[in-house]
Amino acid sequence: MSRYLVTGAQGFVGSFLVAHLLTTESDASVLGIGRSPANASHFTHHVHWGARSVSAALPAEVKSARDERYRYQVADLQDQQALESVVRSFRPDVIMHMASGLRDDALEHLFRTNVEGTAHLIEAVAEAEVSVRRIVFGSSGAIYGRSALARLPLDEETPCMPTDLYSASKLASENISRIMTDRHGIPSVWARIFNIVGPGQEERHFCGRVAAQCAAIKFGLVPKRIEVGDLTPTRDFIDVRDVAVALTTLAAAGQPGLAYNVASGAETAMGKVLDVALELSGLAGEVAIENSYRRAADIARAFAGMDRMTDLGFAPRFDLRQSIADLIDYYCTAVRSEAESA
Repeated sequence: MSRYLVTGAQGFVGSFLVAHLLTTESDASVLGIGRSPANASHFTHHVHWGARSVSAALPAEVKSARDERYRYQVADLQDQQALESVVRSFRPDVIMHMASGLRDDALEHLFRTNVEGTAHLIEAVAEAEVSVRRIVFGSSGAIYGRSALARLPLDEETPCMPTDLYSASKLASENISRIMTDRHGIPSVWARIFNIVGPGQEERHFCGRVAAQCAAIKFGLVPKRIEVGDLTPTRDFIDVRDVAVALTTLAAAGQPGLAYNVASGAETAMGKVLDVALELSGLAGEVAIENSYRRAADIARAFAGMDRMTDLGFAPRFDLRQSIADLIDYYCTAVRSEAESA
């Protein structure tokens, strides 16, 4: 039996990761930890049904995967003593560190969570004197930053040049965790996750925001107008369910000391995402597009080199069209139901 400790287990990636572990490993025992109280039916964030903010319901595939092999415990990454107690009691074989501050979070929260929290976790493992087979650290493809202006695709040897505080905090987390795990002799790998898409994601991300607007227009909740930023930049989108597979692949076969790009390897313009979402919603040619904002730190092009993950046998199962379709369906079913029952 493999024992997995998943931090940030009630977040977007963490929830799908837990579901994947329980679905694919019949003898897996999973302990999820996080700051939020246990919730068997919802993520920790909110989404919108038209103008209404509602709790983001867990997709059915995530809820149905949970059974007696999974339990959740409230634990704050800032409380190293509590973390040490959790690790010593559960004695995990593998730790999947998915807890993270997110883009647009306040500076203090980003660095307390992504840097200090990561350091506390590693110290807790060392102090608990538990021998783990692997720690998989959830990092971000955003840490490459300005290097994308001169070098594509972005492989793992590309210099990291963050352009915002979020990516700076993730790079700092990588650096400090590499130093500390080397010092303590803890086998570790780093998953540099690119642009995630999938049912239930937060609307601070482009795909989630567009899907929410498309669903609201489709059901007549808002005028036929979508607000977007610059649609010319390209990004590398990967389905959250493929991210879960990639993370477990790294836990099983990743080479300690290495970082791995977790992406599709495909370059897609933001405008293409919008076009697909409108087509799948039956709204192509019917909606006014307003370019109302732009991120100061936007990079014109970015996509990942995937040789390292490919060498481990990983290949994405979901194409972007399917991911967007599932995300829109999530709004039209789960979010709509949540709003109607609230």
